Amino acid sequence: MRWPERPGTARGRPAKAVLWGALLALNAPVPALDLAPHPVSASLWAERDGIAPGQTFTLGLHLAHAPGWHSYWVVPGDAGLPTRLTWRLPAGIRAGAIQWPAPRRLPIGPLVDYGYEGDALLLTDLQAAADLPPGSEVRIEAHAQWLMCRDVCVPASGDLSLTLPVRPPQASQATAQAPAFELGRRRIPHPLKLAAARATRSGASVTLAFAAPASGLPHRLEFFPLEPGRIEPSAPQTLQAVGTTVRLQLTAAQPIGADFQRLRGVLVANGGSNEPGGWIGTIEVPLTQ
Repeated sequence: MRWPERPGTARGRPAKAVLWGALLALNAPVPALDLAPHPVSASLWAERDGIAPGQTFTLGLHLAHAPGWHSYWVVPGDAGLPTRLTWRLPAGIRAGAIQWPAPRRLPIGPLVDYGYEGDALLLTDLQAAADLPPGSEVRIEAHAQWLMCRDVCVPASGDLSLTLPVRPPQASQATAQAPAFELGRRRIPHPLKLAAARATRSGASVTLAFAAPASGLPHRLEFFPLEPGRIEPSAPQTLQAVGTTVRLQLTAAQPIGADFQRLRGVLVANGGSNEPGGWIGTIEVPLTQ
């Protein structure tokens, strides 16, 4: 069964979300296109080749996107659904939440999605119990669900697993995928302190202003809201530099909620931390009128 073409207006978004949620709730077969090769493939990666009792270790959901296809960030933008990861863990292992790397703005016709293209690695920290016996093995399983889109959207899922030995801390080694984990961590935003930061709203216009950081005025700045329905994804984001003050002009999504009192989101400057002069971080700034 083929999913319908992407909606041309915001009114098409709730129907897609309701359909996806209903299918998951009913554990029903999910409609999909017969695509070969698969547009997005998923695998479970380990940063190190062993687990140490009582210590934290990191696994990653690796998504490899075929050209032109993308999956979604935690806030999808104009349309879409975030990737889900359901862990099936043995006794003695606990998993934290997905650490979402900063997304890209993905224009699709009149819409803009927030998501990932190419290779994406979604990291999760897991905690091993102190009484895990060295010399044993731990099998970790996860069920991944993602929505992959190009000119149509197709839900997909996969059951993934890894078996790792329990070893003393000094005995484990970095895997071949370890460099990707380091690069991935640099894409994960952390709280950012902006000097003289203020956010104001006049009608639908939202302006974020702050003092230029020590690295200088950014030549490119993107804002990704951490709350859906606050900022219009498809509206232009206009960067201005006045002296040493940076201003980013945004557009509030309609209707504007009375509870829109703070501007919460991720700022990506100059392409992010892996680019020259780039930086990334989360902000939360009171919104005044």
